[in-house]
Amino acid sequence: MKFSILTIGDEICIGQIVNTNAAWIAEKMTNIGFSAIFHSSVPDNEELMLSELARLIENSDVIILTGGLGPTHDDITKPMLVKFFGDNLIIHHDTLDYLEKWYQSRNRTLNEINKGQALIPSKSKPLTNNVGTAPGLLFEFDNKLLIALPGVPAEMKSIFENEFIPIAAQYFKSHSKSIQLYLTIKTAGIFESSLAELIGSPQEFPIDTSLAFLPSAGSVKLRIGARGSDFNTARLKLNKFQKMIEQKAGKYIVGYGNDSIMSLIAKKLKKEELTVAVAESCTGGMLGKEFTELPGSSMYFHGGVIAYSNSVKVNALGIGIDLINEYGAVSEQVAIEMAKNVSSIFNAHFGISITGIAGPEGGTPDKPVGTVWISIYHNFSSYTKLFRFGNDRGLNRERAVSAALLMLKERLFDK
Repeated sequence: MKFSILTIGDEICIGQIVNTNAAWIAEKMTNIGFSAIFHSSVPDNEELMLSELARLIENSDVIILTGGLGPTHDDITKPMLVKFFGDNLIIHHDTLDYLEKWYQSRNRTLNEINKGQALIPSKSKPLTNNVGTAPGLLFEFDNKLLIALPGVPAEMKSIFENEFIPIAAQYFKSHSKSIQLYLTIKTAGIFESSLAELIGSPQEFPIDTSLAFLPSAGSVKLRIGARGSDFNTARLKLNKFQKMIEQKAGKYIVGYGNDSIMSLIAKKLKKEELTVAVAESCTGGMLGKEFTELPGSSMYFHGGVIAYSNSVKVNALGIGIDLINEYGAVSEQVAIEMAKNVSSIFNAHFGISITGIAGPEGGTPDKPVGTVWISIYHNFSSYTKLFRFGNDRGLNRERAVSAALLMLKERLFDK
């Protein structure tokens, strides 16, 4: 079963807004068995919207539109759909009642412009928007589904999860002749090419399975897929492929699906009642941000110091100026002291430090741009590593954070 996503809006096409809606929708649809074939974006232009919608409908079983359902003149999705289906707008009284109550609860007046959101195409079924005012619109025609959703992410997600997912799942069950399932396996500490060599040739994979490598700074995601005549058959094939990869590359796996190395670390820290403090130079707080992303992080993260200048290293972290003068701020010796001292200052079980040259300037022949020292202090001992990342400032900072988390993960699970 094939689906396509059509995102409508000038702001998407000119790059003013990143299209996170499409990524979210695609993941949800894939999880219930559908296969994505098109992600399209068009500006607020009726002619382009009509032609692109016709193309997608010809090739898709389900089409999902987002954007352009608001009450202002530039929201033209409803008029476009009316024209496309040869339809007309009618007042949906339940929606009008909902709008009146919604505005009253906020001490606001429902004006004529906003009343227009109760006008829906007569061939559509409105889907309740529990967090906003524009209802979703569902069309069933020629054995296909089309749903139009607001572009506001919170409203889109509410309608999609609460109203549309059950409809789509039942539609899939009734019409699908095969099912494609996917699983994301997250790895760290190994390069893409080395991982591919470790896993082996596609000829060795189970039948009707697929594998894609999705590299990023500090990690590689593996998206494995399996196709079967029904859900159970596809699931068995996927499980078999997953076990094969775990046998070959298990030591590098740090999570599945929406898991992350940070979620893995957080669970371990909470379970063993361990705490962490960080001292960062070139990453400027990025490591601390990772530790505080998850709810409940105060249970294991005590705090940190952004020691960007040498004076802060000396005055806030107590690093000896003689040590910095002798070895340099980017050195094994300074990294060790930073980790040790921040652990003491914040009374944390683990102290983690990062000091390096992110670039694009500041490198020397002995310490080129991309040179980073990372140290972890725990139980009166230090674990310190030197990295040579590259010339890109942003990537160097991301890779340093990923490397620090991987080092901590190794300490936590190997001790």
